[in-house]
Order: sequence, then structure tokens, then C-alpha cells
Amino acid sequence: MLSNAEHSAAKNFWYTAIGWLLISMLAGLVVAFKQVWPEFMGGSEYLTYGRVRPIHTNGVLLAWLSMVNVGCMFYIVPKLLRTKLWSEKLGNFTCVLWNLGITAGVVILATGYSTGVEYAELPLWLDILVAVLAILVAVNVFMTIKNRKEQQLYVSIWYFVGSLIWLPGVWIVGNVPAPLVGGAIQANMNWFYGHNVLGLWFTTVGIGTMYYLLPKLTGKPIYSHKLSLIGFWTIGTFYVWNGPHHLVNSPIPFWLQKAGIIPSILLIIPVWTVLANVIGTMKGQWHQVRDNVNLKFLMTAMIFYLMACLQGPFQALMSVSAVIKYTHWVPGHAHMAPFGAFSFIGFIMIYFAVPRISGKEIYSKVAQNWHYYLSVVGFLVFAFSMWIAGVMQGFAWMDGLPFMETVNMTRPFVAVRAVGGTLMIVAQFFFAWNIFMTLKAGRHYEVDKSELVSA
Repeated sequence: MLSNAEHSAAKNFWYTAIGWLLISMLAGLVVAFKQVWPEFMGGSEYLTYGRVRPIHTNGVLLAWLSMVNVGCMFYIVPKLLRTKLWSEKLGNFTCVLWNLGITAGVVILATGYSTGVEYAELPLWLDILVAVLAILVAVNVFMTIKNRKEQQLYVSIWYFVGSLIWLPGVWIVGNVPAPLVGGAIQANMNWFYGHNVLGLWFTTVGIGTMYYLLPKLTGKPIYSHKLSLIGFWTIGTFYVWNGPHHLVNSPIPFWLQKAGIIPSILLIIPVWTVLANVIGTMKGQWHQVRDNVNLKFLMTAMIFYLMACLQGPFQALMSVSAVIKYTHWVPGHAHMAPFGAFSFIGFIMIYFAVPRISGKEIYSKVAQNWHYYLSVVGFLVFAFSMWIAGVMQGFAWMDGLPFMETVNMTRPFVAVRAVGGTLMIVAQFFFAWNIFMTLKAGRHYEVDKSELVSA
């Protein structure tokens, strides 16, 4: 596990991330079933709703998606800079430590410990460990950049460097022990973390990875390097102010609520730069989407990215927030960027890189297609059931309907959500099986010349 072989750190981060993807999504499915049948698996104290849900959220965010992100940086940065990762051994050590930390987190949450702060439920010592892991990753990436043979810093590198600089600040603010702050200030700090870990870690690494993959998959260079840098600087400028829009119509100062809404609307600028670059690069290449599953994943990811970034400012408006806050609408929106956009980009990166690392072709194109279609259909079923239920629920509350009546009213939609979630997790078993079979029995793979195009 502490190998110094080229790309071994990226490979180990990705392979273990796939294991955590299955575990954390199964935990999410248990949560969905419990909303339909509250007594489901109710015989064990370790599987109560309050313990399984943080295992699902922390597992998806800190294990699956964060580990995929680190694997992407460990693979892409050396490739773009024509040099080896500074220390594969350090990368593999970081991977071992990361997996031990996540395992400890799952055990701790299952035994009932939690800080009670959403998305920051882990104890302080594990928060410190995560900060140390982020530093180890940053040291490895920055030292690789220092030793680079390619002087041009492509936009993917900008996004990765920005992510590694922003992440420690976001993490520390979000994980200050709640008793030291308390009240509305603590809630504001919590949403500074909750929103910015999405925008300045998952989004920025995901977009940086997309900018690497798009030229590789299409055989064309990025449409506009300047446009991509405008996107980088505007996301860094506007995103950090968005946390308070989660607290609209709550007991924080009115000016702070407004201060969270305006930058939310301005976020359309970096989103537009990304989509303009994708559309410009795809000009004359759309025919490739029909037969290339990775391009299907990428185009779908960009559509979900756009939808998530249009929904966000819309939900931040005070009148809209008054209807949908605390309703089922929220999980429908909250899953779109982590799953529909950036997990999809993670899938593509693994499908793209595994043949180049292992020298074996992806085992089954059929299984890859099943992975794509079940993921998309499952998510759409999940999301639309939550959006419809959320709007009905919000207006019912405003009309003063008794709470239990609104619960019964949304039961069919909650059941449909479980069906969508089941399709989503089945899709990931196709993914894991396909990668496993690729390593075990995949045919010999040769790199295509078109992949030599730089990002």
C-alpha cells in the first residue's frame, strides 16, 4: 500500500473511494426506506435514522467524493506538468490515513456520538485529522508543481491550487466546536462551511477535472483559456459570500441575509463561463456523444451543474425560501451537485484513467451504459419526487394544515424517492463490478493519439 510506483496513490484513492461510495449510498438507501417504513431495520440501535444519516452524508462527501478529488489531482497534475507526483509514498500514506479516519468516523457515528451540527458531526480529533490530511495532499501537489517541467499552468491547475488553499479555511471555520460560539453566529459559521465546501472544494476540483477531460474526450483544445480563467476568479470572488442564503428568513441580521442573496445571483457568471467553454469546445463534436458513454456522463453533469446553479439563487430569494425551506425540496436540490454533477465527473475520470494506469480496456461497455442510464433515471425520479413533495408541503404549511396531514400527503412521493434511490445504488454496483472486472479480465489497452491534446 505504501508503494512508490507511478500513479499508485491516485489508483488507491480511487479504488477505496469506490468501496466507500457503495457503503455510503447503501446508508442513504436505508435512510430513504426509514422514511417510508420508520421501523425498517429498527431492531438495532446502531441503525437508527439519526445515526445512519450522518454516515451517509459524511461517507459521500468526505470518503467517496473527496477521495475521488484527491485521486484526480494526483493523476492530472503530474500529467499536465510532465513530471511525476512529488511523493507517491506520501500519497499512499495519506490514502491509508484517510481510510482509517473514515472508518473511525463510521464507527463513532454508528455508536451514537455526534456534535449535533449538520455536516460537521465528527469529533474534534477527527476534524484535526482531516485538516492534517488536507495539508499532506497540498504539500504533495504544491511540491509537484514546484518541480514541474511544463511552465504553462493550465486552468485545471489553477482550480486545484485554489481548492487546496481555500479548503483549510472553510474546514476550520465550519468545525469550530459549537459550544465556543453558539446561537445564530454558530449557524452562520456552519453554513459558511456547508455551502463553501461544495463551492470551493467539490465544485472547483470537479470543474478543474472537467477542463482536463473535455479535450481528452473530444480531441479538441478548450474553446477559450481566458474564459476559463474568468470563471476561476469569479467563483473565488463570489462563492465565499453565499452561506447566509441558507439562513434567509431566520434570526440573523437582515443585511446579512441580503448579503447572501446578491452574490448567489452573481454566481451565474462563473457558471456561464464553464458552459460557454463546454459548448464552444463541443462545436462540431456533438455526434461523439451518441457513442461515447464518458461524453454522455460529462454533458449530463454539465446540465445538472447548470440546474443546481439556477436553483440555488432562485431558492435564495426570500419569497421562495419562505415556501420551500425545511421541506422535501431541499434534499432534491442538495443531491444534484454532489451526485448529478461532480460524482458523474468522478465516474468519467476513473473510466478514463483506469485503462491508462492498468493497461486494460474497460471490461464492459454495456455495464458502463447501464451505470449511466440507471444513475440518470434514478436521480431524476428521486429529485422530481422531492421537488413536487416540497412545494406541496411548503404551501400546505403556509395554509396551516395540521403537520401530520402534510406528512401523510407526501408519503407517496417519499416512496417514489426510495425507488429512485434504489436505481441510483444499483447503478453504482454496475460501476464497481465493471472496474473490478477491468482489472481482473480487461483486454489490452493502447492510448489513442487524439488523447495527446493538452487541456
